[in-house]
Amino acid sequence: MLAYRLAMSSLSRRSLPVIIGASLLSAACLTTTPEDRARNEIYWDAAKVCETRYRTLHIDRIDSDGNVSMHADAESRQELPAYNQCYRQAVKAEIEARKKKGLMVPEMPAQEPSADLD
Repeated sequence: MLAYRLAMSSLSRRSLPVIIGASLLSAACLTTTPEDRARNEIYWDAAKVCETRYRTLHIDRIDSDGNVSMHADAESRQELPAYNQCYRQAVKAEIEARKKKGLMVPEMPAQEPSADLD
């Protein structure tokens, strides 16, 4: 019986951080509005289109204003200006495509999004 209690105690200590992390993630997902989700989809879809064109640039994250943080393969930083142009055009195209499909288009930030290398 003592071995069972020790095993359960150890299991509880290891799983507590996982349970807390999952709870926090769930809470964060529940607080995301439909507008935030739609905006995020627009940014990610546009960024992925351009990532396929510029294969030496890789998306790390996109903030809530649409700004992309990326990393680049060696000696490929010169593609960043072209990627930025592609990304801005792709965001506009994603917005127009959503409008044509009758999907919700969220209010977008006033400034154009951009990409930068970390």
